[in-house]
Amino acid sequence: MAIAGLTALALAVTVILAVQLVRSDGRLGRERAEAREIAHVLAAPDARTGGTEGTWGRGINVVASESRRRAVVTVTGPGAPPKGRAHQLWLRRPGSAPRSLGVLDGETPVIATILSASATSLAVTTEPDGGSEEPTSAPLVQLALESVGFGE
Repeated sequence: MAIAGLTALALAVTVILAVQLVRSDGRLGRERAEAREIAHVLAAPDARTGGTEGTWGRGINVVASESRRRAVVTVTGPGAPPKGRAHQLWLRRPGSAPRSLGVLDGETPVIATILSASATSLAVTTEPDGGSEEPTSAPLVQLALESVGFGE
């Protein structure tokens, strides 16, 4: 009876470890793909950099490639959002509603993949946890994309 119990426990531990390994492998694959995408933008022949610093040391730094229609965006100094809130990155274009580029994870770079010649700015707002469909607060910091070849 004790051997059967130990065998069942060993099997359960093995299954749990296998599931964790598969999850880790998937996460590692996504992180590698993001790193490759970042490297492609940074190495693009037309890559341009720009940045701005807002109030209280908050800033947005961008490396953009018009030919790839992508940018690597880093937000610095946003601080932790209030409990139940999150920082969200937005793309702004004239004549259309702001488009979410996702909820920020601290200062982890974000790859903006929907840039077009009409893109005018990037903005960070504080939104409910998980983000929102449209901005519900004023931007904490905003960057005009003219400096990196968009919205001209």
